[in-house]
Amino acid sequence: MSGGGSEELPGIGRSGDGETDPMYDEAVSVVLKTRKASISGVQRALRIGYNRAARLIDQMEAEGIVSAPEHNGNRTILVPLDNA
Repeated sequence: MSGGGSEELPGIGRSGDGETDPMYDEAVSVVLKTRKASISGVQRALRIGYNRAARLIDQMEAEGIVSAPEHNGNRTILVPLDNA
C-alpha cells in the first residue's frame, strides 16, 4: 500500500481542504452557457466522472451560482444572463 494516492491525481479538487478543482471555471462556463445546472450535462461537456461533476455543482451552490435542488431535483441558475 503506497501512501498519497489522491495527491498524485491531477485535476482532483478536494472540497474539504479549500482546494478548488482546476475544471471549476470550465464547469461554471458550461452551466451558464446552457443555463442548466445538470450533473450529467457537466459530465458530458467536460468528460469527467459523476462524483467530480457533483462536487463542482455543489461548489457552485455554495458560491451562489445555482440554487439548492428543488423538490424535483432541478436547480435554478441564480446568475443573470447579462453576467454570464
